[in-house]
Order: sequence, then structure tokens, then C-alpha cells
Amino acid sequence: MSRKRNRWGCRLGLALCACLTAWALTGRALADGGEAGEGSGVAVPILMYHSILGYYRDNDYCLTAQQFEGDLAWLKAHGYETVFVSDLAAYVLEGAPLPEKPVVVTLDDGFLNGLTTVLPLLEQYDMKAVISVVGSYTERAVAEDDPNPNYAYLTWADIRTLSASGRVEIGSHTYDLHSLDGGRMGAGKAPGEAEADYQAALQEDLETLQALLTERSGVTPTTFAYPYGATCPEALPVLRDLGFTAALTCEEQINYLTGNPAQLFSLGRFNRPANLTTEDFMARVGLE
Repeated sequence: MSRKRNRWGCRLGLALCACLTAWALTGRALADGGEAGEGSGVAVPILMYHSILGYYRDNDYCLTAQQFEGDLAWLKAHGYETVFVSDLAAYVLEGAPLPEKPVVVTLDDGFLNGLTTVLPLLEQYDMKAVISVVGSYTERAVAEDDPNPNYAYLTWADIRTLSASGRVEIGSHTYDLHSLDGGRMGAGKAPGEAEADYQAALQEDLETLQALLTERSGVTPTTFAYPYGATCPEALPVLRDLGFTAALTCEEQINYLTGNPAQLFSLGRFNRPANLTTEDFMARVGLE
């Protein structure tokens, strides 16, 4: 096993633990009382994937291409239509229509197999997905020039290709805050950190990725995905000031959009592990 794959597997293991524990519980209160929990409104499930591999791993963050295809086939057979997160924002902010049974497919971290494996399947099943990238991972992919789809990340050119396909919306997953270093969990506020210092650090990081994506890939994301699901209310002014209209958490809930813009900043998602069948996963989400 390569050193790259070892580092990657360790990072994913840490991510699952953090994403589905206490940090994710803050999602309900994140958007100033605008939770997107059960109630009236349009029901929108959001599915969370990461890496789509060419082989099976008993891992909460990896699926085989066959498993991912099985999920897409199930959604299509049951009448679900994939939409972008920007479509949810357009519905809430502008009254744009949504399909009768909308669903959002998201993939975090920006793995190369989003291009080599996911895009062809999206084209085959006439579907869309949101891929949120980490800028420092993309810069590493460019520097290493080792395009193995089982562990490599997207380059700036790859991101441009995905966006140009019309099948993929690019989201921000921070430039370099997808880590647990320095006492900070992802893009969350570190214990004891002054609010002004935190917001300045977050703004600098997010502005860096926005500028790079705009310049090198021709896209400027309006969707933000919190690394590890580590949310905090102090992030909201920064996200809004930078033009983001929605944020993805790791809280496992179906979103009920009622027209409240605050709901867009606490969108819940269901993580897809490898050890469930498609039918069992969809039942866990509550889809039928």
C-alpha cells in the first residue's frame, strides 16, 4: 500500500468520527434558529459520498463504483431527480421550482475519481452532483502529478472539466482547514480563540480558495461544506460576506425547506458507508 493511500485512509477514519459525533449536533442551531428539520415545506434529502474506488473497502467513506451506480439506479427507479445545492438556494431565495422528488448527491474532498468514475455514471443516469474540493489537496495533486483514481485528487484543470460538463457543481471545502491541527477542528472556532481572530483566519482561507478556483478553474462556489461537520455560528457572517448562499453539515436529517434563507446554512446530509446495501441505506435515509 502506498504512503499516499495510508495517509488518506487515516484522514478518512478521523473524519467519520468527528463528522457524526458532537460537532454535527450543532447543525440544528447553526442558522439563527433556521433549522431545516422535519415539518412543512419541500423535503430534500442530501446524500454524502467521498471516494468511489475500483475495489471494495469496508470503510464508512469509500464505495465501489458498482455500489455508487446501484444508488443512482435506485434513485432513478424510484422517481427522484438530482438537483444542485444552488437549485435549493434558487427555490428559497427566488421561488424557482424544484422537481416533485428532489435529492442532492454530494461528494466531499475532491477525489480524482469524481472525474474518472462519478462523471460517466452521472452522464449514464442523467444526474447531477455537488463536489466540494479542498484547495491544498488540489495543489498537491498538481505538484505530485500522480493521477491514480484510488487516492489522487482533482487538479484545477479537472475541476474546470467537471464544471463544464453541466453535471457537477463545485463547492468549497476550505483551502487548507481540512485538518485537526493547531487545536482547531476543520473550519470551526478553536477553544479560546477570539471571534475576530477566528473570522479573519476563516475569511483568509476561504478567499484563497475562491480566488484560485475563479482564476484556474473558472468557477466561484456558492456552496460551502464544513470539514468534519465542525460548524459554528461565528462562521456565518464570513460565509455570507463571501457570497456563499448555502452550507452543508454532517447532521443526518432530511431538509424541509420552507422559504427561510437561514435554513440553507444548516443543510443536513446522510453519510453513505460501504457496509450497507443500497436498499438498506435508502431505508435508513427514509427514502421510498
